[in-house]
Amino acid sequence: MTAVSVALESASRRELQSLAKELQLCRGNAKSDVIITHAMKFLEDNPTDGEATVLAALGSSGNTTPVASPKANKVASRKEKQEKKVVDAVKVDAAKKSKSSSKQQPEDEPVVSVETNQKTPTKKVSNKKEAKQTPSPASIPKAAPSKKASDSNSKTSPAQVKTSAEKEPTPTKKPTTTDKNAAAAARKAVEALVKTKKDLSFVGETRVRCTTTGHEMKADLAIIKTYINGKRYLKARNSKISFASYAPMFVAHPDESKTDLLWCNVTETAIARDPESVKTHIAAPKYQRQLPLWKEQEAAKKKLEEEEAQRRAARIEAAKKRRLAAASEDGADAPEKKRPAKRAAVVKS
Repeated sequence: MTAVSVALESASRRELQSLAKELQLCRGNAKSDVIITHAMKFLEDNPTDGEATVLAALGSSGNTTPVASPKANKVASRKEKQEKKVVDAVKVDAAKKSKSSSKQQPEDEPVVSVETNQKTPTKKVSNKKEAKQTPSPASIPKAAPSKKASDSNSKTSPAQVKTSAEKEPTPTKKPTTTDKNAAAAARKAVEALVKTKKDLSFVGETRVRCTTTGHEMKADLAIIKTYINGKRYLKARNSKISFASYAPMFVAHPDESKTDLLWCNVTETAIARDPESVKTHIAAPKYQRQLPLWKEQEAAKKKLEEEEAQRRAARIEAAKKRRLAAASEDGADAPEKKRPAKRAAVVKS
């Protein structure tokens, strides 16, 4: 075993990681076995100066001293800044208090002394992360205002009174009146929509009922519009609409299971059972082009049916006359048959 192999086997994981990064053998966080394998391959690829390069890299990594992580340094520096700010604030407050206490106070007022208790935040270090310390508000002393200063502050200047008097009072009832107007307008819109639909009616003050489907809903314009444009309502409404005025061009669909469709005899196509669909189909060029031909065919069929009915009636009338004539001839030639006498009823004694 060569000196390089011994050095690689005895090297720590940290040294192997730095070796992998320096020589770019593999990823720095790879396993130790993987790094050693790549190092041996590096030695095979560089037989002349490979051993010296590896030993130099291992030696340089072993001499380096551990450096603290930048994250810990940032946390420590941030805490030091916070502590410095707290101490500076306490010093400024103490200086202001000492300056105000040095001034002469009236004889009838007692001198108020302020004791400043300077507290430094304690550090609590956990095993994983350092907790951030913030100075508590109780640690910063507050100077008690003197009676004279409070009296002077409580008095309002004439300019302040004038500006406050010039301000107009803010309207407090405006939002409520606006809400009432909006509610009244929404109610009128709902009533107008209900009047346009024969199958909609109010149930109380806040509900609307659809007689076509039996559905009840809130008396809200958006809710009602969404419902009357839905598939369920349209299907139920169209199934109850009579299309007799469009007959015989439009009749019920031959397939009884398709209740939502109509059959057009002119174009021989199925369309939706809906007045708008029927009107659109009638206005189409195909329907207008085939309608005259269909009318001619229907007139010819009707004429043939009438002629057939007349011939059938004539045949029935001729057969009836023949039966009457045959009956009259048979009655004239045949002898009159005497009606048999009824048997005398036996009277029981």
